Amino acid sequence: MKITKVNLLLLPVVMLSVLLAIHSCKKPNDNLPPNPYDDIDRDDTTTYGIPLDSLTVTYVHTKVFETRCALPGCHDGNFEPDFRTPQSSFSTLVYASIIKNNTAASFKYRVIPFDTTNSVLYERITNCCFITQNDRMPQDDIGVALPDSSINLIASWIMRGARDMFGNVAKLPNKEPTINYFVAFDTLSLIPPFAFPTLRYDTVRMDAVYYNPFIVPLNKSAFYFAVNVTDDSTADGSMLVNKLIISTNADNFSSASQYTGTYVSYGGLSVWLATVPLNSLPASDTLYMRYYVNDGDHAANTEFPRTEMIFPYKTFWSFIRQ
Repeated sequence: MKITKVNLLLLPVVMLSVLLAIHSCKKPNDNLPPNPYDDIDRDDTTTYGIPLDSLTVTYVHTKVFETRCALPGCHDGNFEPDFRTPQSSFSTLVYASIIKNNTAASFKYRVIPFDTTNSVLYERITNCCFITQNDRMPQDDIGVALPDSSINLIASWIMRGARDMFGNVAKLPNKEPTINYFVAFDTLSLIPPFAFPTLRYDTVRMDAVYYNPFIVPLNKSAFYFAVNVTDDSTADGSMLVNKLIISTNADNFSSASQYTGTYVSYGGLSVWLATVPLNSLPASDTLYMRYYVNDGDHAANTEFPRTEMIFPYKTFWSFIRQ
């Protein structure tokens, strides 16, 4: 009985040995479909032999961005573009707004799919003198260009759609307009059109607290309200809606007074300008303001400040007559 028990225990080991022996007789790739990427030379930085939809940011990152750009002190995550990973490379390149432009302000995005001419990335690696002498990228070897194979690879990636990690072509983002800042000033200072105002009301705040309502003298009959608005696709002066509304209630503008803005551009400064008559507005009450714009691409107007914002935003956009 002891012998039988030992044999039964050894049976699984014997069967496993037989199966391994049978498997070792088969070729590793038996019954597997052919790999269409077997012929790609991963040490080659040209695009020859690469299918059109396989030239993605991942490949360009491996060949160029990771080895030549994501270096310590360069684009290693401390400033954009961030070339540490394919994901960060794509998100900080394709349709990403630029920080440094040339003197002619010729560029808007770092990479535009199918367009090397207007992609600042391509300009930076091909132009020796983007802003100053010898400022061609990469800067680890100042004045020395990337190898032609690397430049051609980046150009091919852009011209084939600057595809993401999954082979998709990015679409131009279309964000809502941004209401940046406002200025409130005396009507008599508008000489010439929107020269810098000599008497600003928005800088004089109750109790000298910067987010408190600003003070408009009670003897003034009106003041100018100027607001700066920008958009990623619509020109600053082409907004379809520009409306200032004023209410005594911070969150209820249903019966608010409304004033339409007019676009003014002077000396490189662009604003929407509204005249605010004061005689019809109550004195000694806090008057809350909101501004509405629409770029023509969104169904709803963009407003600022919004109801869900914390109260200091609303008091910063308010004034009191006294």
